[in-house]
Amino acid sequence: MTVRVQSDPFDVGAELGSFAQDRTDVGAVVSFTGVVRDTKGDLQEMLIEHYPGMTERAIGKIADEAVQRWALADVLVIHRHGPLQPGE
Repeated sequence: MTVRVQSDPFDVGAELGSFAQDRTDVGAVVSFTGVVRDTKGDLQEMLIEHYPGMTERAIGKIADEAVQRWALADVLVIHRHGPLQPGE
């Protein structure tokens, strides 16, 4: 299991490709990708605050619970923080 909390953008396709590379023991790779939306057309940015240590622990706990509940082979969580623009 990997949990990364970062401010830098990342390539979702590259991350999924790397995550699934050489895996022949699973039948699917499932992902969720959030996108900053601007339904009214006036959003400048969204600021996601991050509390180092606490954020990683909380996300890690959620990921652990998911692995126990659904017997997942592996988990990768990449959570961005900081200022995010609509569409990111």
